Amino acid sequence: MIEKLNDTTLFTTTELEVIHYINQHIEDIPHMTIGKLAQEAYSSNATIIRICHKVGCKGFVDFKQQLLKELESQKYSKQTIDFTKPFYLYDSPFDTINQLSQLYKESIDIIHASLDSRQLDRMAKTIIESNRLFIYSIGDTNLTVRNFMNKLLKINIYPISATDNHEEIYTSQNVQKNDCVLFVSYSGLSHHYLECANIIKQTHCPMMLITANTKSPLVSLADEIIFIDDKEKDERIATFYSQLAFQYILTLLYALIYRRVKRTEL
Repeated sequence: MIEKLNDTTLFTTTELEVIHYINQHIEDIPHMTIGKLAQEAYSSNATIIRICHKVGCKGFVDFKQQLLKELESQKYSKQTIDFTKPFYLYDSPFDTINQLSQLYKESIDIIHASLDSRQLDRMAKTIIESNRLFIYSIGDTNLTVRNFMNKLLKINIYPISATDNHEEIYTSQNVQKNDCVLFVSYSGLSHHYLECANIIKQTHCPMMLITANTKSPLVSLADEIIFIDDKEKDERIATFYSQLAFQYILTLLYALIYRRVKRTEL
């Protein structure tokens, strides 16, 4: 979101004046009211709301929450790792190993700083209380999700991979109100996902999303959303960061599910 604030093509001259103030006082913004910001920036509430919408936030409260998360994440990011190309062909084996080790360490710190434990626990509760869990994932992400699904089998929860055999549309039509759905997608733009989400929305079953794309059309449809920082570009060597992010979040989610399941057995 902070990166979008610096994209001058998105904003009017009036909005850019407010953004200049925000950038100059960025650590103070999470503690200000919209009225106070409007007063200090010589602007209006309406202008600030327009800025919030342009960076993908629902309003000023949401803007402050996202800003606070990103400021916390930046404390851990040393800006020394290229998450797209963490090593190069002519690096020594020693340097290659060290760069990947640093990538993993920084990734965990960044992701951990932005997570909301209460939200993760709500998601765990939703999964346990639902009749069935449908998971949507493809490609490399599906491999990571399979590991999560395998863990759930061990505690008598049998998730359904909705994207198997490219039958996600048909599967979505069979989702019911007492089920729950989890989309795991770095881009949030995977083929058919929006169509699936619109079908599922009609059932009013809980819908959860883990993504790096704050502008994904799935965002407006999901009930619970976990955003990870968008660190990888298209020319990446491999999905090191994104899959580690998904694995870490899903492992935490499994731990909270396991905790709830086993406590009910005592």
